Amino acid sequence: MLMIIINIITIMFIHLYMIINPVWQTYHNLPTPHSSQPSIPSSSYIINQTNTLQEQIILEEDEHEFEEEEELGAMKEMMYRIAVMQPVDIDPAAIRKPKRRNVRISNDPQSVAARHRRERISEKIRILQRLVPGGVKMDTASMLDEAIRYVKFLKRQI
Repeated sequence: MLMIIINIITIMFIHLYMIINPVWQTYHNLPTPHSSQPSIPSSSYIINQTNTLQEQIILEEDEHEFEEEEELGAMKEMMYRIAVMQPVDIDPAAIRKPKRRNVRISNDPQSVAARHRRERISEKIRILQRLVPGGVKMDTASMLDEAIRYVKFLKRQI
């Protein structure tokens, strides 16, 4: 992500440099042997050059990200293989529920149903956190992403 931001800033800097720098402007306004009129680079030329530069940067980023993903993939696969060998206790009774603060609980049927629904979801997430390697140390969204990767890994093993 940081590389993308750096590349975008670099591209913006190049654009500004090309527009502001008088040397660049005079270089392109010099007469050519074919015409006596000064040529001004068209905006389509600048856009095409910029698009080519952006495509090059994107390709380099993709290659770099692919290499990083391969390294991370190998590390994660090793972590998953270790996790498969570990025993997991997923008994819902063994999982401690977080203590509720002393807050007045509504008796409204809709609120009660919503609270029960949230409690069931929280219980399932706590169970899933224990199943996913390193899930206890992650926030919920990251843990769910990791759970998807772990399930895909387990499917490949079958």
